[in-house]
Amino acid sequence: MKVENYIKQLLYRYECVIVPGFGAFVTQKRSSVYDDEGHRFTPPSNHVTFNKAIQNQDGLLAETIAKAESMDFESAKFKIKLFVDDFLTALYQDKTLKLSKLGIFSLDTEFKISFEPEETENYFVDSFGLEAFGLIGLAKSELSLDKAEKEDPSELTLAELTSEEKHISKTKLYFKYAAIGILAIGLASFIGLYQYNDYVISHNYTESQKAETLLQERIQAAEFNFTLSNLDLETNRVETILPKYHIIAGAFRVKANAERKVKLLQQEGYSATLIGKNAYGLHQVAFASYSDQESALNSLEKIKSIENPNAWLFVKQL
Repeated sequence: MKVENYIKQLLYRYECVIVPGFGAFVTQKRSSVYDDEGHRFTPPSNHVTFNKAIQNQDGLLAETIAKAESMDFESAKFKIKLFVDDFLTALYQDKTLKLSKLGIFSLDTEFKISFEPEETENYFVDSFGLEAFGLIGLAKSELSLDKAEKEDPSELTLAELTSEEKHISKTKLYFKYAAIGILAIGLASFIGLYQYNDYVISHNYTESQKAETLLQERIQAAEFNFTLSNLDLETNRVETILPKYHIIAGAFRVKANAERKVKLLQQEGYSATLIGKNAYGLHQVAFASYSDQESALNSLEKIKSIENPNAWLFVKQL
């Protein structure tokens, strides 16, 4: 799953989600609002903002990714770093980039990042199922009541008085039914919220039990399905180890530019290759690829000191 999806999930439970090396997504509470002109109530909400100054590693995002994808903490931190590098590369090229249900990032002429949140998304769990609602006809009813109070009852005929009494009676009934309707909507929404929370807890527990059962079956199969008699001790088997560690020289939107970069690096003596597209559709160019981590790190250190200080290590079995 993409890193931005983990960020959105965490914002429903935490007020601040830090992306190391990038910034922090912070939710701000908004109370319920009544619009006098439109006669509408808006439920309380949490809307997201972005603070570039907060970049310290608190471990929340990395720990969530590590648990969800069954990887170690360092690998999860590296996945976050790849996300940040790819995102900033795309932002510097396109100037504007949108993260669904979070907002739009923009880069001005001075290379300063601005953020415009997506106002339609509400991260306040207690408002689940609640929507803005209006009191239709309230203004008309108030005008009718004011008119009835201003008119002199002594000047009304019996027929007019009866009609006016009926109107006032209907208005009172309207308010009574409107109050009952609002109360029923509120109760139904809160009941739906608690039922949904119970369903989520039950669903997560069931899925975790399924995953645990599947894991135990695989462990048992690995332990007992292979015996010494199945092994051919005289067979010489050679496995081809594909490169896993790639030293990235850059990422390009246009493939022809990426191919031109490969040729330039090859002329300089590097074993440069194209290693495919990243999550944002950019063509990645590698100085070289290695099968073992130690050789890759040694080469990366040399390249950063003499060739490109922005080079970085991409870990993936291609």
